[in-house]
Amino acid sequence: MYLNRVKNQLIELKLVRQDELVGCTRDEVCAIEQNLGISLPPAYQEFLLSMGHSAGKFLRGSDCFFDRLPQIQEWAIELLQENNFAQSLPEDAFIFLMHQGYQFSFFRLSEGADPPTYSYCEGTDQNSFIKSHKSFSDFLATEVEIHAKYLIAFASK
Repeated sequence: MYLNRVKNQLIELKLVRQDELVGCTRDEVCAIEQNLGISLPPAYQEFLLSMGHSAGKFLRGSDCFFDRLPQIQEWAIELLQENNFAQSLPEDAFIFLMHQGYQFSFFRLSEGADPPTYSYCEGTDQNSFIKSHKSFSDFLATEVEIHAKYLIAFASK
């Protein structure tokens, strides 16, 4: 429902094959929620159920899949502490992606079914979190577009 466009684009643009999209089970999604004591937004649940274990080359190099979710919650806090970042993560923040240990993205659990996303990147002059996308599904759609442009540019060389 939230990610139909993203999944279709991934396949149409041949960024992934259908068999490379490996989702989590409902039990795995429930386990994440129970272990962290939270309720995940429906758009993010859809991501986990569709591609929570693997999405081929899409998002490769970023920690965003099921096996890393508990760790990236901690790693994001450590990154902020290491950089003496003035702002704390909101209490309802859920880190859904960490890239190469120097940047991460999160949404707030209180901001709806398809919440806006926020980001932090080490080494920038930002003094607060940046609202990066109006929704989690828009975040994924933008990542698909970036990935497609990169592959097109790489293929033309």
